[in-house]
Amino acid sequence: MILSMTGLGLASSEAGPFRGTVVIRSLNHRFLDVSLRVSRALVPLESPIRELIRSRVRRGRVEVTVRGDLGDMPAAVTVSRPLVTALVETLRGLAAEHKLRDDLSLASLAQIPGLVEFGEEAQAPDARGRDALLALVGQAIDRLEEMRGAEGERLANVLGVHLAAIAAISERIASLAEARPEVRREELLQRAREMRETLALDEARLYHEIARLVERADIHEELARLRGHVAQARESVAVGGACGKALDFLAQEMMREANTIGSKAGDGEVVREVINLKNEIERFREQVQNIE
Repeated sequence: MILSMTGLGLASSEAGPFRGTVVIRSLNHRFLDVSLRVSRALVPLESPIRELIRSRVRRGRVEVTVRGDLGDMPAAVTVSRPLVTALVETLRGLAAEHKLRDDLSLASLAQIPGLVEFGEEAQAPDARGRDALLALVGQAIDRLEEMRGAEGERLANVLGVHLAAIAAISERIASLAEARPEVRREELLQRAREMRETLALDEARLYHEIARLVERADIHEELARLRGHVAQARESVAVGGACGKALDFLAQEMMREANTIGSKAGDGEVVREVINLKNEIERFREQVQNIE
């Protein structure tokens, strides 16, 4: 089964050593990029949370938000004493200068934003709290994978449609190339005659140039490689797993063969089919960007 890189996983707990919520979002990305946001009290658990994510997700931008607390975590109050001193001196100086009533109080100072901060102390949690939090992260990953798997199944069907279209267009191009050998031969002979008259080539050189033109016009090798790339892509989709990068490489190789066929094509119908082929390969590659 292939997995999409986009998905959402949520898990929450209202009782036990950890009470809170874990939210995991994943988006498309060339590599694995884990972004983690936790409260101050949970900072010591950042490393094991990242390790758990990396052990189960291989590719994508993964945004993890953890909100909650580990049981009876002690509260912390932080006061900016230098700021309090400077503020009190400034305010009392203004009061004296302008003959205002000095009615500063602790209550009025506590209301000033940033002067007093409330939070939880970051400290190493006990084993029960750590295990409970990581178990909740694991549940969120399970739900993320369920969504990624469902989307991956849809993508597999879409990729199958595009690969079938690429294969069909390739066969039409092969049929056109085989159906008009006489027309192509006559075109080459005409070009050879023009070269002989213009460049005054001897017969041996003329045969050499004709052979070169025939070789340049032959697209059988490109079509064979294109069929091989399609077969490999189908196999990768069927096997599943983290095949996004492999499929992206195959899409690039398909486009390379299509460009070469287009540069060799001397027939209008073949050129039109090559345009259709390149469009279909591009659609295939766009979908591949969503796969892990």
